[in-house]
Amino acid sequence: MAKIKGLKAKVENHPVYKVPRRIYDIESKASKVAPAKIAEALLKKIAPALKIKPDLSQLKFDKVKESILGKHVLFQQYHDGKPISGAWVRVDIDDEGKVYNVQNDLVPEPVMSKAEKAAATLMAAAHLSEKEARERALAAVQGSSKEVLDTELVYFPHAGVPKLAWKVVVKTSRPDAEWKMYLEATTGETLEKLNLLKSVDGQGRVFDPNPVVTLNNTKLKDKSPIPANAYFAVTLKGLKTGGKLDGPYVSTKRTANRVKRTDRKFVFLRKDRAFKEVMVYFHLDRVQRYIQELGFNNVLNRPIEVNIAGTTDDNSFYSPSNKSLTFGTGGVDDAEDADIILHEYGHAIQDDQVPGFGASHEGGSMGEGFGDFLAASFFSDIKPMKMKPTVANWDAVVYSGDDPPNLRRLDSNKKYPKDMRNEVHDDGEIWSACLWELRAALGRKITERLVIAHHFLLTRTSSFEDAANALIVADRKLNQGKNEAAIRDVFVRRGILPNAQRGNLRAGAPFDEIPRRNGGAGK
Repeated sequence: MAKIKGLKAKVENHPVYKVPRRIYDIESKASKVAPAKIAEALLKKIAPALKIKPDLSQLKFDKVKESILGKHVLFQQYHDGKPISGAWVRVDIDDEGKVYNVQNDLVPEPVMSKAEKAAATLMAAAHLSEKEARERALAAVQGSSKEVLDTELVYFPHAGVPKLAWKVVVKTSRPDAEWKMYLEATTGETLEKLNLLKSVDGQGRVFDPNPVVTLNNTKLKDKSPIPANAYFAVTLKGLKTGGKLDGPYVSTKRTANRVKRTDRKFVFLRKDRAFKEVMVYFHLDRVQRYIQELGFNNVLNRPIEVNIAGTTDDNSFYSPSNKSLTFGTGGVDDAEDADIILHEYGHAIQDDQVPGFGASHEGGSMGEGFGDFLAASFFSDIKPMKMKPTVANWDAVVYSGDDPPNLRRLDSNKKYPKDMRNEVHDDGEIWSACLWELRAALGRKITERLVIAHHFLLTRTSSFEDAANALIVADRKLNQGKNEAAIRDVFVRRGILPNAQRGNLRAGAPFDEIPRRNGGAGK
């Protein structure tokens, strides 16, 4: 572990910049000063270690985010008036005013100085105009319609080296996507291209959670008649006046030709298109109220707009650009399966806690894994035993040959890194399996509180290991660390945390790495 002069803490260095990236277990005094001032004072103190200007002139205060873990103060780094993409520092402060954690993704000043000289040389030559950058970005994507949502000249760290680049966000339909691209400002080379839409393949309908579960009938098909006992009478809470499905946490306003009932009696069967509107409203409203019961009063505590039939594809997605959910109507309609609805809401939750979450592959995989965990955990207590570790049992009747039919499972034996397949849904099963094990070990509510809370300690590019460490920090703040051993056990056995007792070898290390890393022959 590295050290910082004048600060008692544990430190992990950035693998490229060799400056502190994560500072934790910080010994600090309580303070009644405003969180932003506490954060500024600390950053000035550790500026030499971070290799940034001591007056913090490179940093621009963004906001103070509150959570059950305390206050989280965010600053973004700028250079020559331009933001450095992904260059943030977050200072975590508990309710007593004690700093307990710092996450640093700033680019050190020596690195930026080199980047500035390189940029000056390049900009002296011919370079892309904003119009040319937009045209190149549009040409780089497919779709029946294309629209540029945002363009900005930024510094983008590419392989650890900041480069002057155009950031362009393009929205497309058929296929539905929102592409964020970074184009090198002189050559036009694509430095990064990322689809911002969070999606899941499948279809569903909303009962509570769906007829396969309620009837315990895995033989149901999309065209099967659904008996009356598969439906539940529910209360739709918080409806606004006007007769439409608008409330404090959900609005179906993005749905074309949406239902209106001035008497507020929204009573339909599956054959009625409006049935999907009712059930999306009910399930999202209920899960948000439950999240608040867990102690989170500022996690997506606002109406999320929903389109219950926004695509004919067998696909649904969350859009970070317009903060909305869109459900597909291919096969079993996605808005008919509450597992699918809650999975997509999981993406919205993470984006609300950490804007842009999932910019790395492992981050994206955690997004898929968390969505599955949210749905499976919420409905587990009312599911038959064999369906508990599965999601989307109704949606999957169209394409799954398993018994029970399912989109994915949370009880795989996958380990990291040997079972990584470079596909976010597949690799998300590694993360969801860890969370599912934690639920079994710690109980439902303790695990759900830890899982939602630890998102506040992540960044948009966090890795599996970063998140495992964040869960440990969250447990220390919420539970005085009494669950740390159980958390470490799960993530060490899954290979996400290295095993200190085996020379830091990961449980999921490929077989041929064992002799090289621990000097002995592996079994």
